[in-house]
Amino acid sequence: MPVAVTTQHNDNRRTGLNAREVLLRPETVRPATFGKLFSRAVDGHVYAQPLHLPCVEVPGAGRRPVVFVATMHNSVYAFDVADPAASAPLWRASLGPSCPLPDPQIGPRGYRDIEVEVGVVGTPVIDRERGVLYAVAFTKEGGEYHHALHALDVATGREVLGGPVRIAAEVPGDGEGSVGGRIAFTSSRQIQRAALTLANGLVYAAFAAYGDRRPYHGWVIAFDAATLRPAGAFVSTPHTGLGGIWQAGRGLGVDEEGCLYFMTGNGGFHSDGSDLGDCVVKLRPGLAVADWFSPFDNAALDAGDTDLGSSGPLLIPGTRRLLGGGKEGKFYLLDMDGLGHFHAGSDSQIPQSFLVVPPDGARHHIHGGAVYGDFAGSGPWVYVWPENAYLRAYRFRGALLDPAPVSTSTTVDPVGVPGGSPGMPGGFLSVSADGRDPASGLVWASHPYRADANQAVVEGVLRAYRATDLTQEVWNSTMNTARDDVGLFAKFTPPTIADGRVHLATFSGALHVYGLLP
Repeated sequence: MPVAVTTQHNDNRRTGLNAREVLLRPETVRPATFGKLFSRAVDGHVYAQPLHLPCVEVPGAGRRPVVFVATMHNSVYAFDVADPAASAPLWRASLGPSCPLPDPQIGPRGYRDIEVEVGVVGTPVIDRERGVLYAVAFTKEGGEYHHALHALDVATGREVLGGPVRIAAEVPGDGEGSVGGRIAFTSSRQIQRAALTLANGLVYAAFAAYGDRRPYHGWVIAFDAATLRPAGAFVSTPHTGLGGIWQAGRGLGVDEEGCLYFMTGNGGFHSDGSDLGDCVVKLRPGLAVADWFSPFDNAALDAGDTDLGSSGPLLIPGTRRLLGGGKEGKFYLLDMDGLGHFHAGSDSQIPQSFLVVPPDGARHHIHGGAVYGDFAGSGPWVYVWPENAYLRAYRFRGALLDPAPVSTSTTVDPVGVPGGSPGMPGGFLSVSADGRDPASGLVWASHPYRADANQAVVEGVLRAYRATDLTQEVWNSTMNTARDDVGLFAKFTPPTIADGRVHLATFSGALHVYGLLP
């Protein structure tokens, strides 16, 4: 059955799993049989994960499999991915003028977390029933800064549903930047980094900051998916400040009841839950707080810029367990029916927490979060690739994780660096398999190659591992560099696997498409 990837990491549990991949297997993904099929030119850096629809009725072109790419130049492209000769886009939509960098209002002086320009940062989301792609664009027009929600017809790229609508919100609060007991959304201080989320008939957009330039807050703003009308707003730190929701690009998690889950970065925290910096937060669909958790060392995390929210939650399928972890390099396994709030001195109130890498003097930040695979005979595994470490997998036994990895990669680059990446941000993962067949599973990883991508644009590499034995790297893009070279690594962006193809964003002005060679 053809596969649609309509949201970041495949589904609202953020598993990163395509369990209907029948063509790509360890025996077919080899240097002689698998490689880059073609590239498609785009007009800027791509932070958003490519999305895929297997069958779109495109005027003048018929039914086509389409991949959608959003850029920092505020363009959204639709490409035909079945025809290697179809280099021109089926359509391209421009969402307004991007904000060139450096800019005096964007980030602190010397800001380099983003280079060139700011446009579409967060991954869009697609509503298949309506045939609409939603995207948030950041623009600078006449010296003014705006975020706008766009709704594009997937077949034509035309604006629909009355869009675009400029994003504005105001909530009660006396925290940083407040005026008269109200906090207003300020576009020049807020980055829309987390992937958009579609649930409960609403589109949710979450916001953090450019380089922690104050004043800012963590926002979640909801819009009616049918009309784009505002439908509610939440601020994480109404009485203090910061608490951004960035999650290295991961989207909000959504459970069966439509409740939302996310992780915040550094910021104000009160143990009564009135301010929720460095927390895991659960909101009801209408954006009222339902529950939350914060580690016992919240104050130390905040003081050390050790964001809990450098990754987003994985809602483990078939369970009421949530897994997350941040710059501390620690996994937190939580009960979604009682996240645990705050417990001074220890985290003994939650099911489990442990460091993913034993202390060794290096930093092991987790960016983006874990992904999931369930293979018959071996039980569910979760995969993560922290900074300065190897790719690793942990077995989930129904209530807890085995704290010792069940499998760890052994990839070492020519200068002896684990995985080829000596630092930030680690690897960004997706999993593909043919059902629960353990012989078919692959873990795909995109990461910087022999360089640290902290405030830098560096070369990248794409890798594929046997999912049940990470010591077996079956393919990588350096095995045949002339054919398969990635170019510049797209920071925080996982590959998209669908219908025998791997779609990889880059900072090289291109989307690469890999697959089985002719």
